Amino acid sequence: MSEKEVKITYYGHAMFEIQSSDGIRIITDPYNEAIKDNLPDVTAEIVTVSHDHFDHNNVSLVKGNPVIVKGLGQSKVKDISFEGILSYHDQKKGSLRGENTIFKFIVDNIIFVHLGDLGHNLDEETIKKLSILDILMIPVGGTYTINFLEAYNLATRLKPKVLIPMHYKEKDSKLDVDSVDSFLSRWNNFEKKPQSILISKRELDSMSWINVWVLESK
Repeated sequence: MSEKEVKITYYGHAMFEIQSSDGIRIITDPYNEAIKDNLPDVTAEIVTVSHDHFDHNNVSLVKGNPVIVKGLGQSKVKDISFEGILSYHDQKKGSLRGENTIFKFIVDNIIFVHLGDLGHNLDEETIKKLSILDILMIPVGGTYTINFLEAYNLATRLKPKVLIPMHYKEKDSKLDVDSVDSFLSRWNNFEKKPQSILISKRELDSMSWINVWVLESK
């Protein structure tokens, strides 16, 4: 019996495509032309939206009539379990930029956490909810989200097997935030990866510490 592998593709900003071994595709936080002039051509069965800002909720971009997952609580779509967890887009409980949903979901036994536009330090109760995970997608660019140091501190508390930075300044993005470099300077080792990678639960379980992977975006 072959090992199930999940395919992860990064399109920049906070937008990923996660494809299960059965071909079910999840798109996270699709953006619009305010972020990049050239938008990706994507099709999916599921789209998650962390909050209703233009750079995270462009669901019309995604072909295939996907099911939209947003808001708090638990749900199941295409046999994939999702949990939406309350957080905020700023340090003042949403009074500046509103609420943000952290999504925790399981694909082929791999536990993903996508932090969306998290803008504050998490309390112990939320840390506990997120503490069992495999892959963490974390914003690092500051200004609209937590900054590189806050992201580093949070990652070392959550201790994912794989840590993927997102929501930072890229060469083709219009967003006025920091590059990924300051975040990477906090780590002794990190790996630059192609835009798409394959990963299995068995491979993740063999990892003993946080692996920081920077995925190329196009």
